Amino acid sequence: MALSLTPRMLETAYEYLRSTSPFKSWKLPPVEEIELAVTRHRDREGDHCVYRRTQDHIIRVSAAAIKTTDALMQVMAHEMCHAYQEQTKTARRGEHNTEFKRLAKRVCRYHGWETAHFIG
Repeated sequence: MALSLTPRMLETAYEYLRSTSPFKSWKLPPVEEIELAVTRHRDREGDHCVYRRTQDHIIRVSAAAIKTTDALMQVMAHEMCHAYQEQTKTARRGEHNTEFKRLAKRVCRYHGWETAHFIG
């Protein structure tokens, strides 16, 4: 049986990760200040962007691609790395730059994930 994603699951995953290292030192906004959405995209597991005017974060996770709790946690953590980069102005549109890879390695070390899959 596959995981059936809901917006509440995304909220819970985000807040859980935000309470753990290294995220807890990143000062990411609380869940009430970001937009989380479940999509049906088949070409990606998740994505992150910001509204241009408000700079509010949007994280979307695909129910078509994410079927396990571990996959949900990894994609949420991945998108939170993008959110942090946006916040610190180190993001480069459409690429996983050196800074992203450094952050990803740190996240994977704390959470026991394989960096190569995490960066994808």
